[in-house]
Amino acid sequence: MQITSQRPAPALAIRQKPSPATSHKEIDEKDFSWLDLGKGLTGSAMAGTIEGVGGLTAGLIKSPRITYEAVKGTWKSKMLGPVLKSTLTPVILTAGVAAPALTALVGTGFGMLEGFIKGAEENPLAAGSQAIETCKKMHGRFTQSIVDGIRDLASKEPETPEDVYEINLLEAGQGLVGAAAAATIDGVAAPLSLAWNLPHIYGQVSEDIWKSDISVPLKVGSQVLASAASVVALPLTAVGGALYGLGKGAYDGYQQGPATSIHHAVDSMREWNDSLSKLPN
Repeated sequence: MQITSQRPAPALAIRQKPSPATSHKEIDEKDFSWLDLGKGLTGSAMAGTIEGVGGLTAGLIKSPRITYEAVKGTWKSKMLGPVLKSTLTPVILTAGVAAPALTALVGTGFGMLEGFIKGAEENPLAAGSQAIETCKKMHGRFTQSIVDGIRDLASKEPETPEDVYEINLLEAGQGLVGAAAAATIDGVAAPLSLAWNLPHIYGQVSEDIWKSDISVPLKVGSQVLASAASVVALPLTAVGGALYGLGKGAYDGYQQGPATSIHHAVDSMREWNDSLSKLPN
């Protein structure tokens, strides 16, 4: 009786080829094709929409919780006096109202860029999946880390009575007036300054794109992203400027009066305009 043995198949013979849906390649600036452009733009649109809606949803759902925790932590804190707590509360509430718009705009802008890269490197569905994961992080760990930070600050104990921060009623009024004035100035002047300088910035960026040695499809994609960024930048600057002015104006107002808040807000907008006029370098 003859016993025959069958040689086992080589390991490579049973390996499956990677699915096209999961294939990955890094963007090659000079070998970027029209197909890559189509995938990138589709991924950008998908991710921008998903993360924009996700950012708005996160803001609407999570902002009330964060605002509640911030107000609760302010009043629970033994490091702050009652007048300072009363002054901070309306500032926190105002910031909480503006937060959903900020998260929506940031999510849209980030999603468009992230989606373009992911879509071009892999495919639009991968860009959509990545955007969903980003939204989950926004809803989950990011929000919880803010809440945990607020609670940690609220639990601190002053070592001596002198460690408690407090202001008087006059300073409280000055802080609130300064916050309102600076938020208005920065919220209006920042986007107006950007709108004034945007044609120059956009024109220079476009010129640099088309003078570069990257492939034509990537030039087209870069131009589309630059155009989309210009649209998102104006409202983002308005919300961001108002929130910056709100906090900075409250601080300057209670320390040195509303006139100082207004003066500093005007100076910061002048510096902002000067920096924009020098862009791009």
